[in-house]
Amino acid sequence: MSVIESERFPLTEEMEEAFVVDVDFHFRAPVEKLLPYIRSDVVKRNLKITGFPPTTSYWFPGYATPMGEGGLEAHGTVEDGEDIVEVMEAMGIDMPILTPGYNKLPDSQYPLMKTEIAMAYNDYIIEEVLPTHENIKAVGLIPQWDPELAAEEVRRVGDEEDIVGMYGFFGHYDLLGNKEYDELFTELVDRDLPLALHGGGTANWNQKDPIGQSLRTWSCAYGLVHPVRAIMMTGNMIMTGVFDKFPELQVAMIEGGVNWVPFVGQRLDEMYQDHPEDIQMTERMHEMGQVYLDKLPSEYIDENFSFSSQPMSIPKNPRHFEATLEMINAKENLLFATDFPHYTTELHNWTFEHSAIDEELREQILSKNAERVFRI
Repeated sequence: MSVIESERFPLTEEMEEAFVVDVDFHFRAPVEKLLPYIRSDVVKRNLKITGFPPTTSYWFPGYATPMGEGGLEAHGTVEDGEDIVEVMEAMGIDMPILTPGYNKLPDSQYPLMKTEIAMAYNDYIIEEVLPTHENIKAVGLIPQWDPELAAEEVRRVGDEEDIVGMYGFFGHYDLLGNKEYDELFTELVDRDLPLALHGGGTANWNQKDPIGQSLRTWSCAYGLVHPVRAIMMTGNMIMTGVFDKFPELQVAMIEGGVNWVPFVGQRLDEMYQDHPEDIQMTERMHEMGQVYLDKLPSEYIDENFSFSSQPMSIPKNPRHFEATLEMINAKENLLFATDFPHYTTELHNWTFEHSAIDEELREQILSKNAERVFRI
């Protein structure tokens, strides 16, 4: 394997001394590692032929970077626990929370195959990866395309010691405000597990509509669509009463950006106070007999959501960055993430280099917030 080159991302002494929890360390185990854990002989046979199930690709990031291959493994390839430990040492990461590197998996046409891969991935990391080092943690992959199976997977692996949450997507799929996901939320809350949601799918936008047909650059397809999907998922879960029914549920939004967070809170507050009556027609709220939300939408964002730092998109004006950190409640809700091994990988140097971040806030961002959200 190859890890990040120190010449490009040098670690200072203070960066090495800081305790760092990375909430988005992508671990894309190769098919060969998963095959022993695939239960279906049919799925196993086909994975041997094709590798990971094919998906359509509308916008190719490889055209936008000098790395080629989309930049997904621009900084290294990790296949097992020993590889992860090597990267931890090279990047100054003390506790990686492994996120599945299969972000196009939901686009595959075959639910049976997708579910088998999700379960095999969870079994592989539990049996062979997490025992490698006491500080390696992971979020388990849920088959989000099947709400019942998603809940069952939480029951199956959610009590494992080093599984610190479950992992789904905010791509172009069913929004989780749908009442069918209540069983999933019940299982998460019963185990005190957060739900980590990451951008997923082929750049998150359907090519078959006018917007999708008009997109031309990865800067738009990734840079703008990820936060748009994250916004829609956040708003949908709030406005359909997910957190009224499950007030203890915590959701970590990963790689969706943070700059939009205060805008969405303010916007939803205004719209809701102007037009609150249709809340009663959402399935969950109607079943509960609840007329209005218990809180303003912005309060749910502050109390039930956290957000990963990468991509941080730091404003050039220091005062603007300071205001952004305050408005997103960074001292409680900002989680450090590298996005390793993607081309967009970010280290934690920015938490030392910016005057808006003091020692206390730095510690919260780099470790304390993640330890609270993921119950570490």
